[in-house]
Amino acid sequence: MEKINSFNGYLNVYKEKGMTSHDVVFKARKILKTKKIGHTGTLDPDAQGVLVLCVGQATKMVEYITDHEKVYQAEVILGRETDTCDLSGTIINESDQRISRDAFESILPQFMGDIQQRPPIYSAIRVKGKKLYHYARNGETVEIPERDVHVAGISLLEFCEASQKAKIRVTCSKGTYIRSLCRDIGSALGTLGCMGNLIRHRVGSFSIDDALTLTEIDAIVNHNPSTPLFFPLEYSLERYPCVRATEQGRKFLLNGNKLFQWNIHESLENFQLGETLRLYDGDQLIGMGRYVQNEEGNYIKPTKLL
Repeated sequence: MEKINSFNGYLNVYKEKGMTSHDVVFKARKILKTKKIGHTGTLDPDAQGVLVLCVGQATKMVEYITDHEKVYQAEVILGRETDTCDLSGTIINESDQRISRDAFESILPQFMGDIQQRPPIYSAIRVKGKKLYHYARNGETVEIPERDVHVAGISLLEFCEASQKAKIRVTCSKGTYIRSLCRDIGSALGTLGCMGNLIRHRVGSFSIDDALTLTEIDAIVNHNPSTPLFFPLEYSLERYPCVRATEQGRKFLLNGNKLFQWNIHESLENFQLGETLRLYDGDQLIGMGRYVQNEEGNYIKPTKLL
C-alpha cells in the first residue's frame, strides 16, 4: 500500500533487542525532531520486531491500532521457571522431565480460541491502582486476576528434544502475554516453562518485512528524505466499516456533531449498535465514530476527530 512522506502517519519500526519501547519513542523523537509520537503496544526489552509508532495526527489513532491482532514467533524453554516468565528473570524452579515433540504439539490446541490467562507479576498491568511489577520489586504478594484473551492460531515451528526448546507461532488478540503462554504450556505438559526469544512479526497490517530500524529511519530522514517512510492514517483500519458524509452532513461531521441517516450515504441498518466506524469527508479520513441508539434515535456519534 502507498505510503506518505510527511511526519504525520504510522511508522513501522523494527525494535531491536536491548531497547525498551520508551527508548524507541525517545530516539524517534530526536530523529524526527517532534514530540508528538506514541507507540501502540509495548515490547519487552529482550523482544524484537514490529513496534508501530503513531506520529503527528496519528497519535489520535493509537487506541485503534493497539486493538489489532498480533503475530509472534516465540521460543518455549521447558523445564525452567523464572519470576518474570522469561530468561531475563531469576530461576525459581527447574525440572528434569523430558517432553517429546508429539506431546508438545498435541497440547497446543487447548490454547486456541478464547482462553483465560494470568499475567506475569513483572508486568505493567494495574491491580488495586498499582502496577504489578511494583509489587514484585517490593516483595509484596498480590492476587493477579486472570484475563480473557483470544488466540486465533498457534502452531509448532521447531522442537529440539535434546535441549527441550521449541519455537511456536502465535496469532492473538491485544493483551495476550506470550510469557504467560509459554509458562502455561509447560504446566499443561506436567513440567515447567518460560519464554526465550520473542519476535513480533505483525501488528494488524504492519509486517516485519516492511519494518525499519531506527538507524535506517535516521538515514532516510537525513540523506534520502524523498523515500516513502510513513503509512497514511487510514492504513490498517480496514476492519472498521466506512461512513461517508453527504454534502448536507459534511458540516455536522467536521464540527463533531451527531450524524443521522440523512447525513450519510450508507444505511445505518448495515451497522451494529456500538460498532466503531471510520468517518470520511469524501476520500479524506476525518476521524472515528460509534453507532448509537437512544431516545434521540439511531445515529453515529463522532468519538475522535483528526
